[in-house]
Amino acid sequence: MLALAALVQPAAEPVEEPVADNEITVIGRKLQDWRGTWRLNDGTVSCKTRRSTGDKEIDAIGCDAMVQCIAPISPEFAAIEAANLPKAEAQQRANLLLESAKIGDCVFAKREAGIAALAAERRSKRS
Repeated sequence: MLALAALVQPAAEPVEEPVADNEITVIGRKLQDWRGTWRLNDGTVSCKTRRSTGDKEIDAIGCDAMVQCIAPISPEFAAIEAANLPKAEAQQRANLLLESAKIGDCVFAKREAGIAALAAERRSKRS
C-alpha cells in the first residue's frame, strides 16, 4: 500500500535554477573549452588564448588566472631558463615547480572567482 501511495502523489515541481547559478554554469562550461599558453618575457608573465570560447570576457578569465598564479613564481622559472639545462631536465624542473607551488589549485580558484565576478557583472547590467 505504501508503494502505491508514493506512485499516486503528484511529482514535485522542477526547481528553477536561479539565474545567477545558471549564468555561472554557462560561463564555466564555456571556459572548459578554452585553451591558452603562458610565456615569460623579461620577467613578465603573458598569456595567449589558443582556443577561444568566442567570448573575450570569458577568455580573459582563463588568461588572468594563469598570469596571476604564475607571476609569483616567475623568478624561479627565469632561473630555470637561465641555467641552460638540457630540455628534458628543464621541463622536469618546471613541472616540479608548478606542482610544488600548487598552480593547478591556484588557477582553479582564480577561474572560479573570475566566473562569479563576470556572472555578477552581467547580472547587474541586466537589472
